[in-house]
Amino acid sequence: MMLDGDWYLRSRLKLRHLKLLVVLADVRNQAEAAGRLATTQPGASKMLAELEAMVGARLFERTAKGALPTPQGEILIRHARWILGDLGRLGDELEASGDQLAGELRLGTNSSSAVCLVPRGLVLLRQSAPGLTVTIHEASVESLLPALEARRLDVVVARLGRATAGAAYEQAALLEEPMVLAVAPGHPLTAHKSALSWRDLGDYPWILPPEGSPVHDALILLLDRHRIEPRVLARSASILNNLALMETAGALGIFPAAVGREYQRRGLLAALPLALPPVFGPIGIITLRGLAPSPALAAMIQSLQTSAQELKTSAQS
Repeated sequence: MMLDGDWYLRSRLKLRHLKLLVVLADVRNQAEAAGRLATTQPGASKMLAELEAMVGARLFERTAKGALPTPQGEILIRHARWILGDLGRLGDELEASGDQLAGELRLGTNSSSAVCLVPRGLVLLRQSAPGLTVTIHEASVESLLPALEARRLDVVVARLGRATAGAAYEQAALLEEPMVLAVAPGHPLTAHKSALSWRDLGDYPWILPPEGSPVHDALILLLDRHRIEPRVLARSASILNNLALMETAGALGIFPAAVGREYQRRGLLAALPLALPPVFGPIGIITLRGLAPSPALAAMIQSLQTSAQELKTSAQS
């Protein structure tokens, strides 16, 4: 499939073709896609045939699970989402081209930054840009990065590591956030009055972070160094799920220090007196490489940087 640089002009590609691609990818049913686009099924079939003729490739295959994109279809769908999303953001920027920033930002975060850094940053952003709305998506960094690449997120705030170092991303460290090991209140390990040793931890089940995350990789190295083969109960990035498993199964979990302090204050966990070395990587901002930030995103990044600086100053005082 060879396409010249201006193929979309000569083939009369229209936005309705891109909308059909995105909707059909989401619903996987041509009749339903036609209904959502306020057209007929024959009309949707015609648009899809036009698009396939433009690029010289089949874009969807009919299967028992519905209309599934081919590899070429996946490529076009990804770019269609980018283009339609950029047009929506273009409208926001034109509307906010005066003195007041407006529109919506979509921020992805994980537990490392969701407790203190991001909320404080949002308060600061609200003060400087009250017309902006921020939608927050909380998940593991492994789930957030594909959404960033697909332009469903504008920025990710998470712990930096191997996964975030890809060529597609720009990353900037904000602050170091230590980690703590924790158990449920009343766990046998809380009876230790002095510092624990790694040997004390070996008999209990573990809740590990998702594989590939910076905290998972660093924790596995620490466990290997201390010759501990963890009994893995679960791999989870959900704080609520981890708290429940710690309570019901007597498991150990690992948390950002700020998260540990907050939930210990609420009586939901007990941090263990075992100092962890600073090997887990900093928390930082991740954006797509090569994309200049909009004024709204630049304001969000500035607020996060100020939030990080305030947290560092507070920790030193």
